[in-house]
Amino acid sequence: MTGARISCVAVFLCLAASPVLAQVPADLQKTMDERDQAVAKVDAATWDRLTADDFTLVDDTGAFMTKAQRLAQFKTQKPTPFIASQRVQVKRYGDVYVRRFLSGANLWVLDIWVHQPAGWRVAAVQTTTAKK
Repeated sequence: MTGARISCVAVFLCLAASPVLAQVPADLQKTMDERDQAVAKVDAATWDRLTADDFTLVDDTGAFMTKAQRLAQFKTQKPTPFIASQRVQVKRYGDVYVRRFLSGANLWVLDIWVHQPAGWRVAAVQTTTAKK
């Protein structure tokens, strides 16, 4: 492939992917990034602040956890290097945003974001082990 064709393909791929990300409000994207960093750092205070009170998680083992249960488990974890998510898709459904991505831990993650008086909060997460 010639250099010009490679450049055209690269520009096309960037433009094709951008509408999904362009729809995400800047404050929501900032909050998502902040929470993702908090997970890697095991920053319980930030995780707690950016997680809705009625939060639920269904993890890749099928275990269901409330916010209190997940926070207790979270506090026992060790920090890990931050690995950017891959294959990120964010879609708006009325006042709710749904994000799907492949995590560095080889998990598909689906999280639901809602805007509350205090700002954006994740209300639910479901993880599934990705096929190899």
